[in-house]
Amino acid sequence: MQRAPRIRVRLTALLGAAAALGCSDPLRLGTDVLWSADHETGTLEQWTRDGEGLALTPRTPDPDDASGMPATDSSIDVSTEAAHSGNYALKLVNPTGWDQDYDGPELYHVLGELSDAYYSAWFLLPEAYQLEPELTLLRLRSRDADGGEPYNGEELQLRSLSSGGYVLQVFNNNNNFLLEPVADPAPHVQSGRWFQLEVRYEPQSSGRLRVWLDGRLFYDLEGRPAAGGPEQLFTVCNVAQTATPAPVTLYVDDVAVSLSRVSPSGTL
Repeated sequence: MQRAPRIRVRLTALLGAAAALGCSDPLRLGTDVLWSADHETGTLEQWTRDGEGLALTPRTPDPDDASGMPATDSSIDVSTEAAHSGNYALKLVNPTGWDQDYDGPELYHVLGELSDAYYSAWFLLPEAYQLEPELTLLRLRSRDADGGEPYNGEELQLRSLSSGGYVLQVFNNNNNFLLEPVADPAPHVQSGRWFQLEVRYEPQSSGRLRVWLDGRLFYDLEGRPAAGGPEQLFTVCNVAQTATPAPVTLYVDDVAVSLSRVSPSGTL
């Protein structure tokens, strides 16, 4: 398997900035991009080409009642129903109703060895969901250089608020860290509008993690655990146990991994 290049890639991509379901005029992303996906091919090939990515779509268990309802598939598609820019975006559908473990659709791309990079994507929850207990929508995972199962790492999650909307929180699978205290002021997310998450991750040196929501820095965390393996994986997902209403639909668009910041305006 070929690794992602460790040098700057001279690539111009297209992003846009929108506040609702409609799309906007494309903007130039810049020249420090290592990998990006705008989904305008209408397929998942930007994520999975050359064997450098994988879409995981688990099924909910068969119910133990007498209704005879079949198990329900989660799904990952490229859709024209909503787009941040252009005409297409990822659509991840989670039927929820998992027995014990959290699960749901997950899509990752292998980036090779990266000691410091920026990871960004735009997200949209089209309606208000009551999440129990939360929804994981971005994961920074790693794996050994010879492949194998990914190691869990840093995660960005949304938790429902009684007043409506969600709060953005940071979770690490290391038992010494787990759920980080919510930033003050709290980073709020509303349904029905696109929002951008951007992360600067230095997994092997300082273990530093910085998180921006719509261009504003909310988390700057140091001394985090090192990644389990040298190869970095960028994952978007729709992982939740239960939700009302169900299923939960999440749209994702204009994904980029870069050596410099990608602001909400699409400039570096």
